[in-house]
Amino acid sequence: MEVTRTVVNGNHLQCREYEFKHVKELSYLGSQLNQINSTNCEIRVRIISGNRCYYSCGVLMKSRALNRSLKLKIYKILIRPVITYGCEAWTLTSRNEQLLRIFERKILRKIFSPIQDENGFWRIRTMN
Repeated sequence: MEVTRTVVNGNHLQCREYEFKHVKELSYLGSQLNQINSTNCEIRVRIISGNRCYYSCGVLMKSRALNRSLKLKIYKILIRPVITYGCEAWTLTSRNEQLLRIFERKILRKIFSPIQDENGFWRIRTMN
């Protein structure tokens, strides 16, 4: 059985009764795919999703009832997987690595909440 495919106007692919439109980018299983196969857009979307996930857990992260180790577990179990989903297929540039590190440091700063010492300098609390 032979399947005939034809390109219509350079924008659509037609296969029997199905017509597929040409798109510049699409979201498939939560991953952003584009026609130039760039991961920059994907990583930015993941960071935005990570921010949304963090702020949806905001009540837990700001709670004084939870200690830092529990907040760190929440980050590792709930937020980090949102960021790293599909990362096995990424080709990272130094800029993309920097963006991911900036996001992680931002979250860790919020978890460990910097304190001011007696000299007026800000420092991050340690995991005691």
